[in-house]
Amino acid sequence: MKKNLRNSGIDIVGDVPFGTHFCQFYQTKEDLIDTLVPYFKAGLESNEFCMWVTSQPLEVEKAKEALRKSVPDLDIYLEKRQIEIIPCTCWYFKEGIFDSRRTLNDYVEKLDQALANGYDGLRLSENTFWVGNKDWNNFVNSEKEIDRVIGNYHMIALSTCSLNRCSATEIIEVVSSHQFSLIKKEGKWEREDNFGRKKAEEAAVRDAGDWEQTFDAIPDLIAILDTEYQIVRANKAMAVKLGMTPEECIGQTCYRIIHGKSKPPSSCPQRQLLKDGAEHTAEVYEDCLGGYSIVSVSPLYDSKGKLTGSIHVARDINERKQEEHRIHRYNRILGEINRIFSNVVQAKTEKELGNACLSVALEMTGSQIGFIGELGTDGILHDIAFSESGWDQCLMYDKTGHRYRPGNLVVHGLYGSVVNSGKSFFTNDPPSHFDSIGVPKGHPQLTSFLGVPLVQDGKTIGVLAVANSEGGYNHEQQEDLEAIAPAVMQALQRKKAEQERKRAEEALIRRENEFRTLAENSPDMIARFDRQSRHIYVNPAAAEVYDLSQEEIIGKTHSELGRNPKHVKFWEKHNEKVFTTGNSETMEFHYTSPQGKEYHFNTRIVPEFINGKVTFVLAISRDITAIKEAEAKLKETLDNLENLVKERTTQLEKAYNLLKENEKGLAEAQRMAHLGNWDWNLVTGEIHCSDELYRIFGLNLQEFSSIFSETLSYVHPDDRDHVNDAIKKALDGEPCSIDFRIILAEGAERIVHTQGEVVCDKKNIPVRIKGIVQDITERKRAEEKIQILANAVESSDDAIITKSLDGIITSWNKGAEKVYGYSAEEVLGKPISILEPSLFGGETKKLTEMVKRGERVHHHETMRLRKDGTRISVSMALSPVFDIHGNLTAISAITRDITENKRAEHKLRESEEMYRNIVETANEGVLIIDDKTMITYANKKMTDMSGYRLEESIGRLIWDFISEESKAIAKLNLGRRRRGANGSYELKLIRGDGSPLWVLINAKSLFDMGGKFAGSLSMLTDVTERKEAEETLANIEIARKKEIHHRIKNNLQVISSLLDLQAEKFNKREDIKDSEVLEAFRESQDRVISMALIHEELYKGGEFDTLDFSSYIEELTENLFLTYRLGNTDFSLNMDLEENIFFDMDTAVPLGMIINELVSNSFKYAFQGRSRGEIRIKLRREKKGKCINNGEKSKKEGCKSKNFTLTVSDNGVGIPENFDIEDLDSLGFQLITSLVDQLDGKLELKRNNGTEVTVRFTVRDKNE
Repeated sequence: MKKNLRNSGIDIVGDVPFGTHFCQFYQTKEDLIDTLVPYFKAGLESNEFCMWVTSQPLEVEKAKEALRKSVPDLDIYLEKRQIEIIPCTCWYFKEGIFDSRRTLNDYVEKLDQALANGYDGLRLSENTFWVGNKDWNNFVNSEKEIDRVIGNYHMIALSTCSLNRCSATEIIEVVSSHQFSLIKKEGKWEREDNFGRKKAEEAAVRDAGDWEQTFDAIPDLIAILDTEYQIVRANKAMAVKLGMTPEECIGQTCYRIIHGKSKPPSSCPQRQLLKDGAEHTAEVYEDCLGGYSIVSVSPLYDSKGKLTGSIHVARDINERKQEEHRIHRYNRILGEINRIFSNVVQAKTEKELGNACLSVALEMTGSQIGFIGELGTDGILHDIAFSESGWDQCLMYDKTGHRYRPGNLVVHGLYGSVVNSGKSFFTNDPPSHFDSIGVPKGHPQLTSFLGVPLVQDGKTIGVLAVANSEGGYNHEQQEDLEAIAPAVMQALQRKKAEQERKRAEEALIRRENEFRTLAENSPDMIARFDRQSRHIYVNPAAAEVYDLSQEEIIGKTHSELGRNPKHVKFWEKHNEKVFTTGNSETMEFHYTSPQGKEYHFNTRIVPEFINGKVTFVLAISRDITAIKEAEAKLKETLDNLENLVKERTTQLEKAYNLLKENEKGLAEAQRMAHLGNWDWNLVTGEIHCSDELYRIFGLNLQEFSSIFSETLSYVHPDDRDHVNDAIKKALDGEPCSIDFRIILAEGAERIVHTQGEVVCDKKNIPVRIKGIVQDITERKRAEEKIQILANAVESSDDAIITKSLDGIITSWNKGAEKVYGYSAEEVLGKPISILEPSLFGGETKKLTEMVKRGERVHHHETMRLRKDGTRISVSMALSPVFDIHGNLTAISAITRDITENKRAEHKLRESEEMYRNIVETANEGVLIIDDKTMITYANKKMTDMSGYRLEESIGRLIWDFISEESKAIAKLNLGRRRRGANGSYELKLIRGDGSPLWVLINAKSLFDMGGKFAGSLSMLTDVTERKEAEETLANIEIARKKEIHHRIKNNLQVISSLLDLQAEKFNKREDIKDSEVLEAFRESQDRVISMALIHEELYKGGEFDTLDFSSYIEELTENLFLTYRLGNTDFSLNMDLEENIFFDMDTAVPLGMIINELVSNSFKYAFQGRSRGEIRIKLRREKKGKCINNGEKSKKEGCKSKNFTLTVSDNGVGIPENFDIEDLDSLGFQLITSLVDQLDGKLELKRNNGTEVTVRFTVRDKNE
């Protein structure tokens, strides 16, 4: 069997016999492909049955894909079952159990089947990646048994082991159970023979040198110790950590160089192993080993089973530890932020919340004292909180020797540096810090300090400072405090806004109570109505007339109170008029009370505005029954006045006294209502005012002018025109009721409401205006605040509902109508349980109880029921509502409809999954880069195209993959992406194997929410094959053109030779020696040569469309010179040719023939009878000038083309004066004129000192 050598397919292994059992140590998937693909390819080609038991990192489908690249007919081999690729879980485990004996028997059975099917033997490979700790010993025993018996079978076996998953002990065990091993050293595979395959325990000491490279290739720290704690062997990684060479480590005592002790510590794993002989694994921290490590210790035994030492393997876990610490910090910070915000609801005051926030900061930093200060408009830090635990330490002595707590602080010192700079810092030596100003007398010394600014909208508004942490502060504590500072600032600002809102509400209630106090004590009837004519308020005087209690009246209309329909219609008509016009109304009416008592009332209906709209009307009715009765009696006694004077005088005195009392009551009512009256005499200009009006203007009687024009000086300058306009309208008969501002004597600004009425004389000429002025400043401010709150509630898209403690709905905003579908009229007074689905019965009651207990209900997601029966998903927040005494009176619920959000989230997840699948299965490469050109995403197609693994691409700059010649194009297009321009372009990339990759890129710019450039998304199509095909076609085209020019040149040379032969034939005939036939042959030959030279130049040059014409002229004239130079004649050729003039065939052929004809003529005719002569040729571009156009077509094309001038001259005999080119029948000159026309040029002839022919022509750009 040994003589029957088989091709292993692996170069370093070569040919091996059946019975070979060897192993390979790999680190990457590519290492496996390097050996296993050629290994199985050789087996298939050698008529062997192949069996590949595989696992990670090269599983079944990946194995097939890799093998198919080298074995195109793999599917045929699979179909005829010459090769089986089996996952390890299906081969090794039966009912979840690994049986090494059964596995060997199965291999033998497979071999028998292969031999029966005509194959030469069995070639197999197995991967140890699947082997865990519990199956390792069984696996090693299985390998040893295979190694022992394989020589008896037609079988070749290759075991592959992951170097990264094997400990040093396991590597030795694997090596000892195989004939030889393959190990990669410095990028090349090497074969290590296992001579004798001795036991791994003995090889650990005796043959460690044979495995130096294996140990050194392992990144873990490995050391072999004897029973005396001395190092027998250490790999390079361990030696580097200890600062030694591997040789210097040998003989060192481990507990001295690692633990720095004179004896082994109790926690030493070697000490524990020597006690119990068992393996040990522990997590340790040693500075000399680089920090945290997982150390595993395994015993070593000799052949007799005696413990001879141990193998120590230490694996670095610092990164894991750091990540654990980072997550712990992150969770802690989130917990503390949550704790801060939970205190916003629980804390009753800003101070209480500030103390809670400071407590969090002190606990996080381990500080003894600290404070939170807010920067006021006065530039002083006002303390919000001082640490409770540090109150006693922070007490200071004042000048009198009394101790006091710190309060407002000047911005200086260490905390002042934080406020002024807006930056955090810490110091563990405060006295020596350059911003330190020391501490006041009685203040404890600072041993350390840490401060962070509180920032809102980019502006520092306060400081959070802590001090005296045991051990001082570090950057990590600074970062933690910076992380919670925004939460502290937001919580404090939220609480401040809440308290300010509460104070405003209390002020509003207080002012409303003041109004009620005035109204409740007024003798006049005062009632407030809404637009539905419902009583919103009535005072006791009104209730007495109604003969009902205030509670029975409020909320009802006159009709609902059973009043006379005629009266109701009268009252509501006047109310509606005030609502519509916004002007006050005055009316008198007769009224009979339910008790039958007769009344006469004078009623003033005044509009009440909120945000410029009439919201309520206030009706103030004065009982004028006595006056009416007096008037009636006066009328009755008019006919008998003389007899009743005395009686009437008495009645008038009583009425006068009553009037005085009423005036006194009116003055008191005016004072309480801030309501004054005035009377302006239009004739005298004097104005008379009540006492309350003086008080409204902040003046006494002596200071107030009686002249109306001077009174106007107290009106705000911006409102004077408004007041004057109102007076003018009143004089024209229009109602006068306006609000305006006044400036008090001390400079304060107030808002007043005035109503006026014009009194006319018998001729209907206005003589007086009387009216009232009421100070409505406080009411206006209250109305504005109420309206702001009401508008906020009404304009919210969220449902904002208030319910009583027994679950009855008491308020319902527009948002609630949109969310639930009920109008306010439909739902007010109903139980809130109508919104609760049956499946959630009782949930509202439970949430209510939570709020009553003071628990927080925020972002509670549940289901609710709309009016139409539809269930919706909502997010709820419940808050308690307290009265001014702090008693819980109701519960406010803010509900947000999140149904669409839930649906959108579900659709988004589906969409993301769909698009992820599309991208990953796309036929184009997909690549995303950030604004720094770093790759952040690549799909599978992209990695396949580039030849780089995903982990090799992510995080690298795109420039690493672009060829040098394409980087300029890439930079240009990246600039366009930054400007928001999308586009397509081709780029040459470099694959992982160094080969070129041409791609067509379609790129789109990516911008963040702020409009900042965030990178680009590109779709890449592989066009390498197309590019290669284009290059091939271009090369073919070049070769084709070159061949055409070569053949034309040869054909023209053949024609020239034929003409030469024909001329020679005629030359031998004596009768035509001097005839024109010979000359004609020579001229034709020269013309053919001139054309042949063009094709020869094109053939020799690199270009095939254009010709270097100056070079061509030199060669053409040289040939002509050689042809016509005879005997001893001394002819010279002078050429002035501009360089870099290139013409295409359409220009070069006719121009070359023109030069041929002109130079030939000079040689033949210019120097007859002379032995000397000079021919000159000049070719130049014309710098400026007009185009030379002989045709109509050229005139239309314009002057974008280049102009040239060709001059051929000689100093010969010249052309006779009577010589006319047009009349010549010479073939040469006919040809020249024809060729000049072909060039669309102009021909000029001069006869001075010889002959000079000039041709001007234009060469047009082919692209015009």
